[in-house]
Amino acid sequence: MSTIRRQLPETHDTRLLALQQAKAKLDTLPPASNPLSTATTTRLTNSLTDFLARMSNISLARAAYSGNTAQKNAAEAEARMWVSHYYQVFNLGVARGEYAAADRAYYNLPIDSSALPDMASEADLALWGNRVSTGEAARVGAGGTAMSNPTQLQVKTKVDAYVAELSQQTGFYETLDTAEEALEAILPETDKVIKKVWDELETYYNEESDESRRENCRQWGVVYVTEGSSKTLSGTVTYNGAPGVGLVVRFKSGINKSTVNAQGAYSLSTTLMDSQKIAIEKFDSNNQLIRSWEFEVVLQENQNTVEDFVVND
Repeated sequence: MSTIRRQLPETHDTRLLALQQAKAKLDTLPPASNPLSTATTTRLTNSLTDFLARMSNISLARAAYSGNTAQKNAAEAEARMWVSHYYQVFNLGVARGEYAAADRAYYNLPIDSSALPDMASEADLALWGNRVSTGEAARVGAGGTAMSNPTQLQVKTKVDAYVAELSQQTGFYETLDTAEEALEAILPETDKVIKKVWDELETYYNEESDESRRENCRQWGVVYVTEGSSKTLSGTVTYNGAPGVGLVVRFKSGINKSTVNAQGAYSLSTTLMDSQKIAIEKFDSNNQLIRSWEFEVVLQENQNTVEDFVVND
């Protein structure tokens, strides 16, 4: 047997929608017809203003961070190539007898190996890039022949440009993180305001039939969900023609989510029923949301549902 219950928002987007819908409805009414108390009306207005401002700060910070990513990545690729070439050429010089194997110690390299240093991480690339300069200075200072093709100065130019871009990107990320933390800080008050608004509305309409009460409250943005038997929604996600591995599939009403596996499959358990909105989300390596798509599915009582989704950039 199915039941209908109120569903408070659990995401930033649904919180914003709840505040906006309540304020939009409030703005259509004369003050004498306002079902909310004066204190709750003030809290609603202030909460929406504050929430919008902090969401805007996040959007601006995310745009700056995302906009600089390509430039940082290009500088990183350039620096990695030049640093790698420097160590390759130096090792070839050791093989030809131009430099002593012991000279590898100037760069903090093992003297008995021609393997390139591990520069997979951003920090390691900056470390080994700087060691080109310090190692070359120490080696030449001890009487060694300066490297050419590439020179230490050529490598340093690329490494310095990369480090500058990395520093700027780090600053953009910290600004974004600060903006997100600022929004998180007001969520307890936001949730209290939304609950207070919805509680007062349900009390105001409590002498009407259940369906009439819910319909009046829905006009203010109150969300009701129909729940029934446990069921699953499963299927595949195709992203740009390939399995959408790593994408996240979730119900917009509720907390269940599923990460798409290597075969492109997902599976969600739920008790929700009827028409439900599905969000498919893409995150970057720092777990920042960079793209989302929305779909709608219809869930039946006592029945699992298979739904395949196709998304593209």
